[in-house]
Amino acid sequence: MLVTLNYKKNDIIGIKLSTGEEVVARFDKFDSATNQKTLHIVKPTVLTLNPQNGQVMLIPWLMSLDVHSSDPITVSQEQIVALYKPSKAISNVYMQGSSGITLPDRSDTEKLTGLL
Repeated sequence: MLVTLNYKKNDIIGIKLSTGEEVVARFDKFDSATNQKTLHIVKPTVLTLNPQNGQVMLIPWLMSLDVHSSDPITVSQEQIVALYKPSKAISNVYMQGSSGITLPDRSDTEKLTGLL
């Protein structure tokens, strides 16, 4: 059974699908009321390598999806192998790409702390 008690709406989560894809998205809700249990996510992306520099980047999971939409996408529980909290670095990249908010990195935080 899929356990989602640790996730709140808008948490950034990672999803490993039975197809092998690794999706990073915002958690919306888990619907267990219907016969087909489903996970609802917002702004899903997948990890890929940038062909120019070989660094990891996030691209839209569904190419025909309006990237500005906050409508949830439904994923069947049967397709989910694992749910997890992605690393802070991946979460920061996702947050910046999906909302435009840039989070300070460790060196920026250390510089600010030194000023206080």
